[in-house]
Amino acid sequence: MALGKTQQRLASMCQRQHAILTRSGSMAIIAALHAAQIKPNSKVIMPASCCPIVLFAIQLAGFDVVLADVSLISLSMEVEHIDAVYNEQVSAIIAVHGYGHYCDIEAITAYANNKQLILIEDACLAYGAYFNGKALGSFGDFSVLSFGYDKPINLGYGGAVLVNSKKFAVSLNQFLSGNNMSRFDEISILPELNSALESLPKYIAQRKQNIAFLQREIVHPAFTKMPYNDELVYWRYPLLVKNRSQFLAYAANNNVIFTSHYKSLSDLQTAANCPNAQRIGSEMINLFVRHQTTQQELDAMVQCINEYPLK
Repeated sequence: MALGKTQQRLASMCQRQHAILTRSGSMAIIAALHAAQIKPNSKVIMPASCCPIVLFAIQLAGFDVVLADVSLISLSMEVEHIDAVYNEQVSAIIAVHGYGHYCDIEAITAYANNKQLILIEDACLAYGAYFNGKALGSFGDFSVLSFGYDKPINLGYGGAVLVNSKKFAVSLNQFLSGNNMSRFDEISILPELNSALESLPKYIAQRKQNIAFLQREIVHPAFTKMPYNDELVYWRYPLLVKNRSQFLAYAANNNVIFTSHYKSLSDLQTAANCPNAQRIGSEMINLFVRHQTTQQELDAMVQCINEYPLK
């Protein structure tokens, strides 16, 4: 009963008819690809700049990966990038909201419908936010969430697949019921998950506040900010900086932590041409903006950046 109520709550949050919990976000992707019953050995388009787990999940499900470049504005794969790599062997698209910044998921939905492709919306870094008034996680044939490390809800375990189609919901439950590696088994964490779901709007509000602070206070000319609006809910606040390794060494010497996700996945495919993903992979730094980030930590990151000596 507790599992069913939690799944109903997730479905409602993401404006979906059905939500099925899984062991992880990657297992949610694998389950979605199986439930979609797309042609064996066909191809799946995904962005070249995102967590490599997405690529591995596609391969584990038995499909070939086609990498598309991303936008330097949304940090996400958009229709123009998808269309540049599309061919008739493609059966599905995984649209990732890059770094928590929404892609134009409505345009991608229209493109997928026109090409009769399965669309999986990867909202693992973005759920709790909205695009044009609709919840992220409500788009596509399937959407996937994660509750793993440093996700909007950070339990270190769990994910979910969401659908509107009863047929897909039945297929998902059939696949997961017979798959010990993929199904959600940690019933004991459901109270913690429900508590986090209740607190998510508060977490998102704090994240937006942290993002707005960094956007306003960082002024160093060597660091490139992304276009900003107050609806953005980044996973980690992104900046581009040339000679990144030099800055990260400077930050480490000042005991300030930044990360540098994600390395371009095009490095794994010699045929991929993804210059924007390559630039992100070599210049991106990420600043923590989760709700637990303290004002002292935010101040330290701003000071470290603004006082970075130009050479």
